[in-house]
Parts: sequence; structure tokens; C-alpha cells
Amino acid sequence: MKEVKKHQTMKKIKQYLFLTLGVFIMSFAFHFFVIPSGIVIGGTTGLAMVVNRYLTNLPISFIALFFNVLFLISALLFIGKKEFIRSIYGSLLFPAFLALFELTIPIPQFGGNDLLLISLYSGGLIGIGFAIVIHNGGTTGGTDIGVQIVQKYTKLSIASAIYVVEASIIVLGAFTAPEGISAGFIAALYAIVIVFISGKVSDSFLLGVESKKALNIVTSVPKELKAAIFASFSRGMTEIPSQGGYTEHPKTILIMVIHNSEYHYVKKIIHDVDPKAFVYVTPASEIQGEWSAKDEVYLYNAKGQRIKKTP
Repeated sequence: MKEVKKHQTMKKIKQYLFLTLGVFIMSFAFHFFVIPSGIVIGGTTGLAMVVNRYLTNLPISFIALFFNVLFLISALLFIGKKEFIRSIYGSLLFPAFLALFELTIPIPQFGGNDLLLISLYSGGLIGIGFAIVIHNGGTTGGTDIGVQIVQKYTKLSIASAIYVVEASIIVLGAFTAPEGISAGFIAALYAIVIVFISGKVSDSFLLGVESKKALNIVTSVPKELKAAIFASFSRGMTEIPSQGGYTEHPKTILIMVIHNSEYHYVKKIIHDVDPKAFVYVTPASEIQGEWSAKDEVYLYNAKGQRIKKTP
């Protein structure tokens, strides 16, 4: 029993360490790239940047904290206690890190020609940080809560709610740009680039950089094809009886998941055994159940001799 509690405690400590790391990376990206550039990309920090344009005596971290607290109260009132508790850590830690940076490291100054690099690096860092937070069951709070409230009361999808909330902040940033609407419009375009890159990067980390392929093989010789594949790959396979929709001939669908690097070899085996097989491939970004990345793969030469073994 003590071992179980110790394991759970260590797991919880590890979870909060990674949550802290993810929030730290995101706040780092905002302090060193997004805030100096004046690009409003949404979120409570974007709202804080807009307010800071009119109340320059207030630090952005303080304004972001104010908005985060408002959203936390909204979560408690409109979503529930569970989401409120889940959002506390990230909501308070993010502005705390921003405040730490503001007190210790001056905000760097960039020229207008640096906006593309700022978009690339900030988008990548925000995506990495966000992925770490989400992967460990956390949230950054802020407008994430606003998105859930909009989704709950308008019946919009989560994606549509995100577009409504974040786009509104980006547009607000464009119209309040100190340099004028033209510069604000350019900044809004860069904001879209940052949001796009951060989304792609976070998806890559959450779903796995090395995605896999799901092969769906429609064949009339399933036994021969299975035997040939199993001779080279120790992968599992699902067999589904079927029939041709036009010919009504009996068929079998074989389904298997493989690494991207294995596709070339499996494709050759299928072609050699059943050139008429119908094969379609779909991404398998996330896998649950009995599938191991460490399954052994054996490659054979034309004489059937094992020539290579790869993990």
C-alpha cells in the first residue's frame, strides 16, 4: 500500500514538474518574442497587451493575471468546480513567470524585419509548451475557459468557439495598434502564422512525431498474404470477411498498423503475392491497445534468407 501511494505521489510530482516546464516555455516565448513584437495572438496575454497600450503603467503580467482570475471565476460559475480546480495552476503560474521575466530581464527590442523569425520561433515554442501542458492533463486557463463557455451556451463546436474567441482578440489587437490600422493588419497576419505554427507543433508532439500508417488490404488470397507478411513482420493483423460491391465475389479485408519506414517493404510483399489487391492507407497518429513500437521486423532477400533485423 505504501508503495502504491509512493508511486502515485511521484507520478503527481512528475506531472506538476512537466506542467511547470510547459507553462515556463510558453511564458518565455511571450516575453522574449510575442510581447516585444506587439503581435496580439489571442489569449489573456493578448488582451493584456491591448489594455497595456492604454494603461502603460501597468505591467502585462499583472493585467494577464487580472483576466485569468476573471476567467477562473467564470469557470466556477458557468462550467463547474472541476474545471475551476483544473485551471488554477496554469492560470496563476503563467502570469507569475511573466512577472519574473519582467522583473529580471528587460523586454528585448526587435525591428520590423524580424517579424517572420519571431513568428516562427514563438509559434514553435508556444506549441511545444502547450503540448507539454495538455499531455500532462493541465490547462493554461484564460481564454481556454472562455472557449468552453462560448461552446456550452452557443452550441458551437470547440473549433468554432476557438475561432470566435481568439479571432476577436486578434481583430481587437489589429484595430488598437499604436502604429495605425495598416500596421495592425500586418501584425494580425503574423498572428495567424503564429497560431498556425503553434497548432501544428503541438499536434506533432501530442500525436507523435513519428506517425504510423494503417493499411487496409482488400484481397482474395488472405492466407497467402498473411503468411508472407508474418514471415517478415511480427505485427498483429485484423481479418474482416467481405465481398465486392460490384462483383459480389468473396473478399477479405486485412488491417494492420506499421511504422512509416516499414511501408515500402509491406507494399512490395503485397504486390508480389496479390498484385490485384486493393490497398488504401490512412494515418494512424494515435494508437491504443496491444501494439508495440518495439516489435521485431525481419527482412529477407530473394532466396528467403534473413538478412537484417531492425527494432
